[in-house]
Amino acid sequence: MERRKALKQLGLGLSGGILLPSYLMSCSKDDRGPEVPYDGNVIVIGAGAAGLYAADILRVKGIKVTILEASSQPGGRIRSLRNQTDAQYQSFNTASQADFPIELGGEVVYGSNSSWGKLISDLSLPNVEVDPTAPRYILDNQAKTGADWKSDSDWNAVQNFVNGLPNFTGGNTVQTAAAVSTRAQALLNSQTGNFYGTTSDRIGARGLAESLKLSKRDTKQLMTRANPWQDIIISRFSEVIPSIVLNTVVKKIDWSSTLITITDSNGKEYTATKVIVTVPLSILKNGDITFTPGLDATKTSALAKFKMDAAMRIVLDFKTNFWGLDSSYIWGGSTVPQYFNSGVGRSKFFRSMALTIYGQKAEQLSALSDYNKVLTILAELDAVYQGQATRFIRRDLDNPNDSTNLLYLVKDWTKDEYIKGGFSYPLVGTTNADRKDLSLPLADKLYFAGEATDVDGDSGTVSGALNSAARVVEEIVKSIRGI
Repeated sequence: MERRKALKQLGLGLSGGILLPSYLMSCSKDDRGPEVPYDGNVIVIGAGAAGLYAADILRVKGIKVTILEASSQPGGRIRSLRNQTDAQYQSFNTASQADFPIELGGEVVYGSNSSWGKLISDLSLPNVEVDPTAPRYILDNQAKTGADWKSDSDWNAVQNFVNGLPNFTGGNTVQTAAAVSTRAQALLNSQTGNFYGTTSDRIGARGLAESLKLSKRDTKQLMTRANPWQDIIISRFSEVIPSIVLNTVVKKIDWSSTLITITDSNGKEYTATKVIVTVPLSILKNGDITFTPGLDATKTSALAKFKMDAAMRIVLDFKTNFWGLDSSYIWGGSTVPQYFNSGVGRSKFFRSMALTIYGQKAEQLSALSDYNKVLTILAELDAVYQGQATRFIRRDLDNPNDSTNLLYLVKDWTKDEYIKGGFSYPLVGTTNADRKDLSLPLADKLYFAGEATDVDGDSGTVSGALNSAARVVEEIVKSIRGI
């Protein structure tokens, strides 16, 4: 089958026991024809979650579709360590003792009833719920549970603001809106700035609040027990894998005529009657793709209301877990706002720590060498855990005489030329109306999907990307049917 051949060529596939339901894999011999008769074709730009899902729905409806992907692999910002072939990744993968999937992008499913949560449930994949009482919070260089901090006024001020964000109606940045003490600023930043892709002095409080108000997902947070996310999404959308043209960097989209012409970096042209653009917000804002005619004033104004900041994922391996076997998140670091014990509940070894950094903090770390990044992080952990980070960090035993042979992995998403950052966030003064403008199609030819265009309150997540794909296909079908 073409689908299995394509999966094999990618070096990815139905790993970890993923078995697709039969209704997702086959078509009946008695197929009566396409659900939506259409003589044209659709080109999807980007093979991330939004692009793959949109293409898959179009395929099921009988519409001809091709996906153009800039990189050498599908998945977009869903990237699993197990599937990477770079020497640095392979070296860490071999030396690390982690017996659970290590993700270079998202690793927690927010909402069991979210689009991503439902997809994983439909595939009957084993998962584990993150204990809501397990986080630790750093204040005064001490990491304690919420129960331990419950009488601390600064801790309560941050938690009250975080919990009340969906009902917030004011303006300005989150930092200004929260008005917490200097002592609590790092904790506030970790839970409201870094968690939403930036720092608390950059993100607009009103836009964030309006988005959170729209979300209908439950509060459960899940991790897949054994299946890497990249395998999951590729396996789920395996029928459209043969439709992907990899290593194809789109540079121009000419939609001035009935037939849209797309030109890649090598000068090769593709034509379509409709195009779905799913590239990251940073790619659009940087002008990496030229549109002819240019995007209209509504679209460019909406683009200016959102930003995508620097982003980094770092994984450290230790000889022992000194931060707590039952811990999950550790919030409130000044250097690293979010530490995560990603093996909790699904691993025999609780010795790996995943670090996620966005915004100004990521920019500062990005300027350092990878080794110096790690030294800076170890210094912060040592201050909280009495020197245990430096004492217990594992080293690469293949280079015992190298003083810099610490075992770590760095994925700087800002330096990925086809991503250039983390995910979208609203600037001060932004509203949900601006996100809707960002999602609007142009002339029934150009359509826009991806997490930044999600209008259901799940922007910045895989669920948001999936939501946008469903929306954009509905727009296309209505256009074809003249509705």
